[in-house]
Parts: sequence; C-alpha cells; structure tokens
Amino acid sequence: MPAKQLGQFKATIATRSDRSLIIRLCRRATGPNDYVLIALRNVIDRNGLFLAWHGSDLVGMTNFEPCIDGSGWLSMARTDPAWRHQGVATFLQQQINTHAKKEHITPLRLWTISTNKASIQLCEKGGFRKACEAAHISASLTTKPKNHAIYPSHAPRTLIESCLRSNYITKMNGYIGRKWHFLKPTTKLLTRLEREGELYITEDSVLLVTKPEKRFRHPQSSLTILSGPPGKSLRAAKEIARHLNARILSAYLPYDRYQLSVAKKLGYRRQAWGKHCYVYEKQVH
Repeated sequence: MPAKQLGQFKATIATRSDRSLIIRLCRRATGPNDYVLIALRNVIDRNGLFLAWHGSDLVGMTNFEPCIDGSGWLSMARTDPAWRHQGVATFLQQQINTHAKKEHITPLRLWTISTNKASIQLCEKGGFRKACEAAHISASLTTKPKNHAIYPSHAPRTLIESCLRSNYITKMNGYIGRKWHFLKPTTKLLTRLEREGELYITEDSVLLVTKPEKRFRHPQSSLTILSGPPGKSLRAAKEIARHLNARILSAYLPYDRYQLSVAKKLGYRRQAWGKHCYVYEKQVH
C-alpha cells in the first residue's frame, strides 16, 4: 500500500525494514514483554500491519487480518505514549475501514480488555458496538497422547445446524472464538471448517480443533466448543490437540463463572491480557 497522508499523519503497511522502529514503539507503549514482539516477524510478513507516521516518527500501529467468515479482525493496537489522545488510533481505524471497504470485507471486529476504558470509548466513538463477552484460556500439553488414533469427523447437516443453537454459542451471543478471532457461525462456515479437518465429534461434544500453528513460541491449536458439557469438551480437546502435536491449546470461553471454574480445575489458565474481553463489531459501509 502506498503511503497515504491525512492531516498530520501518514499511513503505510509495515515491512521488515520497519522492524526496529516497531519494536521501539511496542516497548514504549506496552513494555519490554509485549507479546507482539514474539510474533512480529510473522505479523509483518502477513502484510496487514498498518503504521501511522508523523514525519519520520512512528507514532502508532494496528494489525488487520481477513477472517475465514469474510470479516476483518483488528488487533495489536499500539500508540506511542507521547502521541496518545491525539487521534492516532482514530486515524488508523479510518485507514483500515477504507481498506476493508475497498476489499469488500465486512464487518470489522476486535476485542479489548473490559477494564480498558480508553479503548472502549475509542471503539464506541469509531462506530463499534459490543457483540459479546469472553475470556481467553490456555493449557500446556506436557504429557504424551494416548495410543489410539483420533481423526476428524464428518457431521450430518442436522447436527451442524443444531450446534448453532447450542448453549455455548448462545452464551457467546451468537459468536464463536477461533484462533485469534471471533466469527459469526453459519451452517456454511461450519461445513467449510469440517471439510478442512477441524471438526471432531466425541461421545458428548462437538468441537473445532485447529491444526497447530507456531505463531508464538510453541505450536498452538485453538479449541472451539460447538456443543457439549464444558468439562468433557475441555478434556477431549486436550487429547485431540496432543495427537496433533500441539504444545499449547487455547480457547475463548463465554464469560461464565461456571465454565471458567471448570476450565481452571482442568489445568487451563486465564492470561491477564484476555482475562475478561469485550468483543466489538462494526459494519463497513
């Protein structure tokens, strides 16, 4: 994307030559342990990291990813502390909105921590509306899988349709978490994920478990509970992920006290950055 100037800021898409400045921005905005730094090379290579410049100074960034359901996902928003409350994040939202409209990508979604009032106000000011609440959990898979093989399943259309009315999706207000994104499930989308080998049917549950990706330090699979008891679903998903050779299994659960307590007893932990998330959505017109 060629540089685009609007007012005092200019927007570009990050390249590897920007890496040192991006690292500096992340450390200034979030601290030396910013999780973005672990995945930065991969993020840059995906060609969706929007940068905001004031002259030669990098003052902000936001990552944009197209999702499998046709939506767009915004993440990794960072603003240099010296430039906060001066319109940097709003400028980047506008640039991404223009890009998404050009590419016919709608809606846009993102999440923010429930206690981040400034981010919530920015989302609402930018036309985003709260879609659901969730918590991010993960478990380390240190033990070896059992000997029996586990294979993806094929589901009848009636079962897939019934999942759209499940307790899990109802508690998520009609959304599911998959990988790093939130999606609006439909029969067409779930059938597509079934064809891609992500659907597993156990004795009591219907699950999506993704193939491991080494986006951060270790191969990580993502779990989506489509239907079934939380405890049995979370146990079964661990065994599936072990057979896929994942080292980490992550999931978004509804922000529900019972489900989160079950997950804790089974060895899943909640990260501080995703302990309580508000998911926001905006239609692009």
